[in-house]
Amino acid sequence: MKLKRRTLSLNNVVRYTMELRDGDELFEVIDDTADYFRHVLVHNGYYTTGPMVFHALPDSREFTIMTTLGNRVNLISGRDTGFEFDEHLEIQTDYFYRHFDIEEPVPYPEIETAVAVGGSRVKNIYHVILDFYGETVLDMYVEVGNP
Repeated sequence: MKLKRRTLSLNNVVRYTMELRDGDELFEVIDDTADYFRHVLVHNGYYTTGPMVFHALPDSREFTIMTTLGNRVNLISGRDTGFEFDEHLEIQTDYFYRHFDIEEPVPYPEIETAVAVGGSRVKNIYHVILDFYGETVLDMYVEVGNP
């Protein structure tokens, strides 16, 4: 397994955090969730410009889905919509991994081992969903913290 140093840098990021329902597995629902998320944004007049990104830990029931917009958004505080906006999101990591075969399990244990050998623990994993000539590829940016 080859892990590299990379930076994930996104502008005008809108995100929504949710929990998986009982019986759901993240990789089984993420495509439909991403499609619905993009549909809701476009239906409300927002132009999505980037790939879908989600962040979650392998065993977590909570995940956050996000994408970039063509312009800045002013979310009104006090409205409990669940949507959040950041002008800029940047994750620098020494643990970037590109997963080419979506039919194969993501090697989370190997990633966690590599991070532990480096003296850290996995804090979060940002999964960037890319369409590569009709195939889905995951670019994974591993955010680390102290053990």
